[in-house]
Amino acid sequence: MSRKKTAARRRREPLEADLAEQTSHVTVQPEDGQAPARWRTLVPQALLSAVLLALAAPPLDLWPLALVALVPLLRGLRDATAVQALAPAWLCGFVINLVGFRWGYALLDRFGHLPVWARVLALLVLAAYQASVFSLWAGLGNLLTRSARVPWLVALPLAVAVAEGVLPFLFPWNLAVTVWRAWPLLQVAELGGAPAVSALVVLINLTLLEAGLALRHGRPLPREVRVACGVVLAVVAAGLLRATHVALARQAAPQVRVGIVQPNSGTITADERKHRGEQYLAPLRQATLELARGGAELVVWPESAFPFLFDRQLTREYAPGHPWELRPGFSGTLLFGALSHTFGGARVHNSAVLVSPDGRITGLSDKRRLFPFGEYVPFAARFPEWARRVRARLPDSPDIEPGTQARLLVSGSLRIAPLLCYEDILPGAVHPLVRQGPNLLVTLANHAWFGDGDAPYQALALATLRGVEARRDLVRATSTGVSSVGDALGRVRARTSLTRQPGAPEVLVGEVALVELFALGPYLAPAFPFVCALALAVLALLGRRAHSRADRA
Repeated sequence: MSRKKTAARRRREPLEADLAEQTSHVTVQPEDGQAPARWRTLVPQALLSAVLLALAAPPLDLWPLALVALVPLLRGLRDATAVQALAPAWLCGFVINLVGFRWGYALLDRFGHLPVWARVLALLVLAAYQASVFSLWAGLGNLLTRSARVPWLVALPLAVAVAEGVLPFLFPWNLAVTVWRAWPLLQVAELGGAPAVSALVVLINLTLLEAGLALRHGRPLPREVRVACGVVLAVVAAGLLRATHVALARQAAPQVRVGIVQPNSGTITADERKHRGEQYLAPLRQATLELARGGAELVVWPESAFPFLFDRQLTREYAPGHPWELRPGFSGTLLFGALSHTFGGARVHNSAVLVSPDGRITGLSDKRRLFPFGEYVPFAARFPEWARRVRARLPDSPDIEPGTQARLLVSGSLRIAPLLCYEDILPGAVHPLVRQGPNLLVTLANHAWFGDGDAPYQALALATLRGVEARRDLVRATSTGVSSVGDALGRVRARTSLTRQPGAPEVLVGEVALVELFALGPYLAPAFPFVCALALAVLALLGRRAHSRADRA
């Protein structure tokens, strides 16, 4: 084909030609005749990335490491085929999940009473499964780069968003948690949730890797690397611009002084509720009175803090002088967690109850996402005998009836989206509530299940992303820590520690804004991984066509 005809063809199809040209610079091809990647280098690179990610993640929160933590792994994947990329990526994911979820071993001992071998096996299976997310994005990204000529700086970040968004987690864990303290990087969560933040983290790592390799070999920065730098800066700048808008909206919104009671009493057994309930209620009352003297307008108790079964038919709080009186000396709004039932009925719900300043019960919301084995036995209907034996080993974990619908709790100007236990780390549990127009997110959780391990810190990090997606302030009241008050920009303004002195309540006071701002997150974030998948499919099709035409030329 003549040069004249080739030029005419490229003028007709500029996108395909440009795509083919881009992949000639930054791609996963061995450099300077280097042999394909081998395990002797891939394994140390994967392990080093896992260590750096563990240091960047909660509870250590050395978040700047997250911006370079993946560089060793990506350096190995750069010279690997799609098949070769699977194992080292999986190894990195396995190690980080094994370290991150090591609290599961004690959890299964404390509440499942499982033998050592069963606890170890469960932890290994969990880590192995969740590591498949790493294999998926690494294998997909390398496959698209090598086979479809999609630029690596595009393929890998999008593949991360797809993998984190479509593969179900047993316990949520995203790369985004490694930068949760860097609130400017979190603002993109309003568009794509945690997968969007994870994609940004990977893009930063990739850009630094490619820039470092170019400088190492004395080459100018490739065009794709310069473009990637511009994309990172543009995304962060746009996020900061949106954050400024949100901050101004917070300043103009009504302010409410919130008090949190962290009882530090751990899990209350059924026998303790029956015989010592008032001893658990007294410290809650005293702490509430202390917060009232400090000017708190809304006081929050954590999940199932009320030590008795709450009657769902009550329309007013217990009268003054009643043994179960909730808040003597406090005339503000009270939100508390309780196991509730209809008097005389057998079904028990895990509920959040809102009491107005005049003593009316203005709302009750039930937990919808139950915790397996802690609140129900999976597959009990299919295997009733097995379920009976499991339930016999967990006498202090009653069967809970799940809630049927998401509902706000309203009192005066407060429109609260109540989140119970781990619902605040599940976007699918939060977004339906936010679409109803709350002006405050409040979590009531019992983290005594997890002891003094890393889980409460991980839960705080994951929940913070929900505040950014919803553009609402987030209050988290937990039984043993970490309780917190955060804003709609993802900044934690105040927090408690994990239990230091069991039985001695800790209180926390903070200001929240009742923001009425429209948020994109509940609408866009669920679709983001699928949009990324569609983008990859289109780019792969264009890349293959461009490569095919180039070969024929």
